[in-house]
Amino acid sequence: MAFMAMVTCSECGRAVSNKAAACIGCGAPLGVSPDINYVAPTKAATPPSPAQIRRRTLLSLTALMMGVFWASMVDHAHASHRLPLFLAALLIIGGLCGLLVSLVHSVTVKT
Repeated sequence: MAFMAMVTCSECGRAVSNKAAACIGCGAPLGVSPDINYVAPTKAATPPSPAQIRRRTLLSLTALMMGVFWASMVDHAHASHRLPLFLAALLIIGGLCGLLVSLVHSVTVKT
C-alpha cells in the first residue's frame, strides 16, 4: 500500500503530491531529487503585544486564584469531592503555566 505525501515545489512553494510529474501551480517538473522539502516551511509567529501579555497575565492570575479559592472551599474529608479538587488543580496548573508563558513573553518581547 503506497501513501501519498505532499512535497513543496522548489519553484513556487506550492504543496504538491509526490506522485505528480509536475507542479500543478507552475508546471515545474517534480523529479525525485534530494532537495525536495518534505516538511512545509513554518512562518515565525508575530510576538504578542504588551496589551496581549497583560491580558494573558490577568487571565492566568484569575484562573490561579479561582483554583486556589475553589480548592480551599471543598471539604477534603469526603471522597465524593475528588472531581471538584481535580478541577481546582487543573485551574491552578493552567494558571501557573499561563503565568510562566506570560513571564517568558514579557522578558523576550522588546517593547
